[in-house]
Parts: sequence; structure tokens; C-alpha cells
Amino acid sequence: MYINIPKMRFYSTLLILLSSSLLSLNAHTQNGTVKQIPPVQRGAALGLYSEDPNWSYVDMIDEMKVAGVNHVALVVPYYLKNDTSVKIFKHPRFTVPMHTVERTMNDIIKRNMKVFLFPILRVEDKSNGGWRGTLKPKDPGTFYKNYTKYILAFARLAQKFKVPVMSVGSELSSLDADQKQWRKVIAAVRKVYNGKLTYSANWDNYQNVAFFDALDYAGVTGYFELADKEKAPDEDPSINQLIHSWRNVYMQLLRWQNSIGKPLILTEVGYLSQKGAAARPWNEGANEKLDMEIQRKCYEAFRRVWNGETRLAGSYFWNWFGWGGPKSKEYTPRGKPAEKEVAKWYGGRLNKSLKKTVH
Repeated sequence: MYINIPKMRFYSTLLILLSSSLLSLNAHTQNGTVKQIPPVQRGAALGLYSEDPNWSYVDMIDEMKVAGVNHVALVVPYYLKNDTSVKIFKHPRFTVPMHTVERTMNDIIKRNMKVFLFPILRVEDKSNGGWRGTLKPKDPGTFYKNYTKYILAFARLAQKFKVPVMSVGSELSSLDADQKQWRKVIAAVRKVYNGKLTYSANWDNYQNVAFFDALDYAGVTGYFELADKEKAPDEDPSINQLIHSWRNVYMQLLRWQNSIGKPLILTEVGYLSQKGAAARPWNEGANEKLDMEIQRKCYEAFRRVWNGETRLAGSYFWNWFGWGGPKSKEYTPRGKPAEKEVAKWYGGRLNKSLKKTVH
């Protein structure tokens, strides 16, 4: 049977397959074990989510360093009233003051770790189901004017602290096609900031981002569905199933990455430690039964598929902030079996204070 595949796509796919095979061979040492080769940016996110502006994140930063993390995505949320609003504001409870951001950046830098500055927008009123991915500002011109002012404040902060990487936006899917506006935003940022820039596209809309050519990295969140949503949360996918799912995503992402010619950063890779997490990793509001093993298996599958892939400039596990431990159903890998997977890939070790909670 003849299958008509466009030549460029065929050769691109073949190149990715051959590269993947070579990387797999190179990753094995002489005794047959797999050598762990993480990306240059061995990252994890740290949300500045404490409502106490004086609260210290030092313990979490120290844990990340022990686990082998060398880049910290510092997540700072600002707010819109709803998904049609144009005014961007500091939430009185949920946005930390800038002095807290600066103090935490200093704490990271003092430990010879690097900051990936990662401001995000949140929608305060979600009654109509809106979130930052569904924004439809009633006055786009005013919105982008306000957005530019907001993001420039972070760009100046990034320049002041010599931050190597900054995101100009995250998961703003409904605005991803506004090429002209985004290019103006990026140009304004480049006037005050000399570091590398990315945009964090949502996992289901990255191919529609129209301005990656103006950036240094192509950023994508990693909440790809690895299991059947119709069978969740009852299905317990095997590690081989999860590896197969991540392998398919890997192929799709590298074909796309090859077409745009930018190094790839997976800006958020995270799973709740509860049943159904593999099928709906994006569902932060889920409340299913505790399941530490599915979180760990998803981390393992990700690590095994992407190990040694040089076109992956960075990966950032979401999100170190949280209490963690054996009863936590949150995204954080702290004190959970998933933390072992982070340390194994990043060349770190398990935090001593948490070893008793991880088996």
C-alpha cells in the first residue's frame, strides 16, 4: 500500500527517530546501566504563594539544590478581575510584594543556582469558567498597554539581578495569534533586558503561537494526557503505557521544534499525587484518592523518554511549593517517591529530612 507522506515531514520524522536511537545508545554505559543525561536547565518551579510576605522559601530552595536542581522558575502571580478585564493588579492576598520576590531571588543566587523569572496572570472571578487561557479583553489595545507595563516591571527586575531567562507570558492561548501585539511586547522587553526570552505556551495550543521566532526558546507546558480520560481515575496505567504516551508526545514536539528552529523548554511538568493524574495532569482542582505511585511513574516516564535529548534546553517540574509528604495530593514532589525521580535524573540526592517519608 502506498502512503503519500510529504518529503520534508518524512525526513524530519526519520531524523528524529535516528537521533532518538543514537541518544538511547549513547546513554548506556559499559555495564549496561543507563547514564542519566538531564538538560542544561535542570529546573523546578517555585511558586511564591505564601500569603505571609515575610515567609522564607529558603528551606524549599535548599531542598531543590540537594535534589540537583540548578534553575528555579520563580512563579509570581498577578491578577485580572475576570477574563474580559484589561486592568492587571496585585492581589491583596495572593500577590507577594516585590521585596519578597527580590529577597527570594537573592536566596537562589547565593546558592549558585539560576533564576528563570516566570510571572503569570490569574483570573480572580472564575464563575463563568474563564482562566488566563480564555482571555477576551473588552479593549485589546488597553489590555496590551497594561500588559506591557506589567511585564516590563519584571524585565527590569530580571536585568537588575542578571537573570539568564525570563518568560514574557504563560498559557494565554486565546491571545496566541495576536502576533503584532506580542512582537511589540517582546521588543519593549528587549530594550530593558539583555537575557534570554521565552513564552510558555499551553500544551494543547503551542502550535498556534505566532511569534516564537522573536524569542530565544520555545516554551511549552507539559500537561499532555498520558492515559484514557474516560477510564480515569480507575485506570492504573503501567510504566510502559506512560512511556509510550510520552514517546508519542516527544515525537510531536521535536517535529514542531525542528520546524521553528528554537531550543525547547518544557516550562511546567507536573502531576498530582492522586488517581487519574496521568489522564488529566492539567486538572489542578482534582480531588481523587491519594496515589503516590502514579505521580512517581509519570515522573519516571518523562525522565526515561527525554533523557539525553540535547534539543531539550530545560525542564521544570511543577511545583516545589507545598507541604508535601505522604499525605499530600498536591503537585509538589517534596517528600514523595517522585522526588527520587528528580534526584536520579538531575544528579542529586534525596533530602535527609524527607527520607523517612519516601520508600
